[in-house]
Amino acid sequence: TMAVLDAVTSSVRDVKGGELLNALSNLAAVHYSGDSDAHALVSGLLARSAGPYDDMLRSWLTRGKVHDPYGEFMIEVTDRNFRENRVAMRQGMEWTDWCREREEHVLRSLQNPNEHIVSLGTNSLGVDRARATSHMTALHKAHATGKYWRAIHCCREGPSATTPAEASGKSNDDDDEDAVAILLDPLRLSRSIDRAYHEASDTLLRILLGENGLLGSLRFMKKYFLLDQGDFLVNFLDGAEEELSKDLPSVLRGRVQNWLSTSIARTESESSQLASALRCTFQNKSLRDTLDDLGNRRALKSKRAARQKKVLTGFEAIAFEFRSVPFPTSIVLSHDQLRIYQVLFRLIFFAKHVERQLVNMWSDHQLLRGMTSLRSACSATFSLRRRMLHFIQNYVHYMQFDVVEPGWRALEERLSATRDYMDGRTPSAGADGQFPRTVDDLVHDHNEFLIRISHQCLLPNYDLIDRASKIMTTCLLFSNQIKLFMETTKVHDLHERTRLERSRLRYGERGIGEGRGARAGDAGGEFRADRERRTMKCADRIQDELSTERYRHMITRFDEVFSAHLAEFLRNLNSDFGQKSNAHLTNLFLKLDYNGYCSETLLSEKKQVLQK
Repeated sequence: TMAVLDAVTSSVRDVKGGELLNALSNLAAVHYSGDSDAHALVSGLLARSAGPYDDMLRSWLTRGKVHDPYGEFMIEVTDRNFRENRVAMRQGMEWTDWCREREEHVLRSLQNPNEHIVSLGTNSLGVDRARATSHMTALHKAHATGKYWRAIHCCREGPSATTPAEASGKSNDDDDEDAVAILLDPLRLSRSIDRAYHEASDTLLRILLGENGLLGSLRFMKKYFLLDQGDFLVNFLDGAEEELSKDLPSVLRGRVQNWLSTSIARTESESSQLASALRCTFQNKSLRDTLDDLGNRRALKSKRAARQKKVLTGFEAIAFEFRSVPFPTSIVLSHDQLRIYQVLFRLIFFAKHVERQLVNMWSDHQLLRGMTSLRSACSATFSLRRRMLHFIQNYVHYMQFDVVEPGWRALEERLSATRDYMDGRTPSAGADGQFPRTVDDLVHDHNEFLIRISHQCLLPNYDLIDRASKIMTTCLLFSNQIKLFMETTKVHDLHERTRLERSRLRYGERGIGEGRGARAGDAGGEFRADRERRTMKCADRIQDELSTERYRHMITRFDEVFSAHLAEFLRNLNSDFGQKSNAHLTNLFLKLDYNGYCSETLLSEKKQVLQK
């Protein structure tokens, strides 16, 4: 007996906690399995040593609390507020920062060598992928269970709140089984953890989807970050467009924030915590540089850094963020998820800004309809504007109605089915029986939704997003040049003067009696003759400007640059990889190649290359 004790003390001299239990378990199972007396002695030591660890595990699985002054448990609470049972975690604390696993204290009964652990890693935007319940081990579930109970405590206003497991007055195991036997038996321990995990997950799911209204929060994100409703965008741009058109150092940020708050108040029927916490910020990096940082593309980043740094405008730098995301919404809208929402917003917002400028150009060109002598001279300008508008409108339509909307509808149906399931109702038929039943599944589904739409919006594809950005920048520069041209030729002044004179003539005729009808007719004739003279004079001025070498060179150059960028963009979309692996790229190509001209051009270029 003394020899056995000496061997045991020598083996476990410098270990504690879970590592101690693993060492004793290994001695009993391997070294003394054939010696009944020694085995009984080591098993007795193991039973006495496992008591404190079992108490900590039960406390963690039923209350989300652990008293571990000597660092012996497999879960280490890393956040001070969380460790001291404070409710301060509702102030934007990250869900993943609450606690971590201590590998050295994980019980061997939770380390099943036959259990396949899926390595998730990060996606191409540098964002950690969420883990679905089907990919979780017993250790992962034990880790999550305590966090769930801690979150439930905080949602119910303070650590004094009672969880269902505590209120039942007993542990998760209904049978009166030996605690150590369960602790060291992989199957029974896994079942015990699984029951506690699902109980905690069900409780937190009801809070998220019921009391907290998570679905409403996600609709808010879709409306303002994915620009789902045009009324907000129109209200915001009507007020902030002039300020956002300036270079970033000149933008008055307080004025833009004021227009944002005003636009939200006009379009949001009910106030919410997210609405009051939303604010605009301005990034110092362009969208392409931000994507390089997220994807860790150092080579591309250093290559562009060598070029002259461009001063961003407010439209290129603006982004939305929250002062803090209220808890427990921050479980789903974590920092990583908000980062994807932010880059999606910057892409869609800039594309809509370009579309708005091209539509304004089209509106300006309508003022030239009455000047029939300019039709042939303006044909090149009109044709280029039409091609640009076709591209940007189809690109925006693709992102919002072919990518975001279908993905959102699928996510909304699944979350609605989960809410019905938790409330005891029959889930909606649209979910097809597949919907998240745990918090981890819910977070996983939302994360996959964001990753999917970001991929289909071309964000991880550097070549495509770079070409698309260059095309939109070219369109924006062209619209600015045409705007300056319209101001120089004073077409707007002519149109405004004609409108005012017509208004005075119309309202003046109402006060003229029957005896003065002839005078009214003469006034109308004079107005029309004067309008014709002014129109012809303005048309001659515009004709002179259109005939200059500088203007023709500008239109030709813009046409060449736009056509080159568009051809390269379509060539990448039409690549073999895009056709075989990504149906969304083919979908976008077909939208842009509406008459088959682009595909025929690319085919002829390929034939010429093959002939050479």
